[in-house]
Order: sequence, then structure tokens, then C-alpha cells
Amino acid sequence: MTAKFEKYKNAKDFGKALGLSEIEMELIRQKKIIIEKLKRARERKGISQVQLAEMVSSKQPSIARMESGQVSEVSLDFLGKVALALEVSFTVRSHAA
Repeated sequence: MTAKFEKYKNAKDFGKALGLSEIEMELIRQKKIIIEKLKRARERKGISQVQLAEMVSSKQPSIARMESGQVSEVSLDFLGKVALALEVSFTVRSHAA
């Protein structure tokens, strides 16, 4: 059995092929931006993933999943907890398509 792989011009076309709405795709984009900001802040402060996990009453694999970009596995609540622990603010705003 041969799997069929299609190439997409951009993330928007890929998201549409998966059946995601414009809002769902934008939420994924926003989460990725927040995750990168949080990861940079953790590294800049010299905090390990284990230490950050302890700060938010979680476990290191949760931080690793977040930082690896597995946005479907990460809630905005969790991102908020991490942001508070790292003393980082973020804003979710609409992005013109």
C-alpha cells in the first residue's frame, strides 16, 4: 500500500486540507509565537525544563512537548501558567489574513 503525500504551497493550504477553520489556524500560529517567546525566556533566565515544570506543578515532558511545538497538546491555560512563572506577558490578537 502506497501512501499519497501532497505538497502544499503554505501552511494555510495544509490547514485547509486538514479541515481547520481560519480561526483554528490562527490559534495554532499564535500558540507557536507564544511558545517560542516562553522558550527564549526560560533559556535566558537559565531555568531548566525540570525547574520550570516544578514551578508550574507539572512534569518535564510537558515542558518538552510545549517547546517542541506540539501545539495541539498545549492549552492556553498551560501557556498562561508558564508565562506567569517566567514573568512573561503575551497577547493573543487577530491577524489579518
